[in-house]
Amino acid sequence: MQCPRCHLENPPTTDVCDCGYSFATGSYARKALGASAALGGAGLEKTRYAALEGISTICRIAAWLVAGALVLAGIVILVNSTDQLKYSAIPPALGCFIGAAFQWLLLKAFAEVIMLFVDVAYDVRAIAIKINNVDGR
Repeated sequence: MQCPRCHLENPPTTDVCDCGYSFATGSYARKALGASAALGGAGLEKTRYAALEGISTICRIAAWLVAGALVLAGIVILVNSTDQLKYSAIPPALGCFIGAAFQWLLLKAFAEVIMLFVDVAYDVRAIAIKINNVDGR
């Protein structure tokens, strides 16, 4: 049976394709951390991908922490300014707010690019295994 997601040929008894598509539910589920080991990959590849997934998670957490800190800094700047300096405190506070949005976007995009790389690596590995199985017949 052919997978509708990656178009790989699977035995009729297969419940889940190597790419993560479930024939039973008709949906795709992202692979777990150890997916390369399930595909017959070496321990080195599993460790490399787990490290990249960890970096992605750290980037996601850092995005929220740094954005929160910058927003808090902007609020502190506005609250602690005197009435005479209120207008001169607005630009740095706005800079903190805008910087928070940009750094959050940048770190989240970096985390997603890492996970995209990991997903592509898993898919390429699955395709290579399928090709080797077909050639080995």
